[in-house]
Amino acid sequence: MKKIFLQIGATRDGQNPYCDVAQREGYFTVLAEMGDFIDYQSICLDLPFDMILRINRPESPFEVMQAYMNAGLLEHPQVVLAGFEAYNQSAGRVREILGDPLDRRSFIPLDKYAQRMALNKAHSPFPQPEFRFFASALSIRDARDALLYPCVIKPVDGGGGLGVWLVKSAPELDKAVDKLVTTMNYGGRCFSGFIVESSLQGDEFSLQGVVCNGVPHALTCCQKLIEQVKNPDGITSFYESGHVAIAAHHLPPAFSAFMKLCCNTFDYRQGAFHIDFIVVDGMPHFLEMGFRLSGMGVVNLVKEVTGVNWAEIAFNIEQGKSFSGLGQTGDNKAVGQLRLRQASQLTAAEFWVHQNQRGCVLAPLKLPQISVSRDSTLYADLTRHAGILGTLRLSAASQHEIMSVFHAVSTISPLPLRESLRCAG
Repeated sequence: MKKIFLQIGATRDGQNPYCDVAQREGYFTVLAEMGDFIDYQSICLDLPFDMILRINRPESPFEVMQAYMNAGLLEHPQVVLAGFEAYNQSAGRVREILGDPLDRRSFIPLDKYAQRMALNKAHSPFPQPEFRFFASALSIRDARDALLYPCVIKPVDGGGGLGVWLVKSAPELDKAVDKLVTTMNYGGRCFSGFIVESSLQGDEFSLQGVVCNGVPHALTCCQKLIEQVKNPDGITSFYESGHVAIAAHHLPPAFSAFMKLCCNTFDYRQGAFHIDFIVVDGMPHFLEMGFRLSGMGVVNLVKEVTGVNWAEIAFNIEQGKSFSGLGQTGDNKAVGQLRLRQASQLTAAEFWVHQNQRGCVLAPLKLPQISVSRDSTLYADLTRHAGILGTLRLSAASQHEIMSVFHAVSTISPLPLRESLRCAG
């Protein structure tokens, strides 16, 4: 019997780690994705899948399955995974459709609002920002005088920072709502709702790991660099530009307890995950959990820091294989990457690498810059995932050392002298 791997949605960073693993394991690989995005990405990238199903709505499990059957694939896929977070629920629904009808234990990823409510119901000892749910962007405007500022607006089913705004006053909120009314989700669809939460000041982190048979295992912990970009209307959006990873051997006890609480509360028992949180006064505050591999090349950071292939571990767990945890690595270095969006940042990064003879600036995936309307199926992708000029990669003895360089490069402030950063290369 032919072994088939079905991936719903292409990765947005141009990498295909699940496909690579599946083909090594002897699977026939199938990708279901929007035709428009396939055409766009194929301009500069050869998609390695054995078969590509061009569909209109990858977020619809029924459309995915209809295309799969119409393609003449007689065997059910043994492994179904999402390549992009916007289609993670669809992958969960497809697994449910294909599963044993008497065994309804398929996991359907929770959106951001459902996660927040589940933690509230569980009386989590770890705090989260105060938040309110709104069914539409216009209903946020109706509550403008009852909100506390500064606050952050975010769609409950978005991704990659799409539609996320920091607002500091009621007039700024009006401008953000005007933007949201005309902003489409990935694939040109509408958002299903929004949360407005209090803005917290602290250091942001993301924990990468897997769950096997209900037991969570941390692999790495990334400190993140979040850029705030003010648009011409005076409102601020966010870009998750930098990640600095260390192996998760010596996680603070609070981080480990936080990870276990999230997996248990959401009843997540199998697969890859990452958990985003912000540390305020030493306490992790929950932001959101992604039930998938991280994008933006973080899979490469996990491999470089730990020596293990995160995608391979997750794929093997989906095949029914076990995972007992991360073994000790001989090197405790930190490895970071910073995505450069401005010419001045690229110049600063190249200058620092030249002056210090450390690190490197990687060329970007050269996706073309095209102009599309706000209701285009490609609008979200062009807004959030295009326009990267290069990536600064750097290794050092600690996260702090790399973050100091990343902050300097991203803000175009005077760069640290060569002696101030003890890099490992």
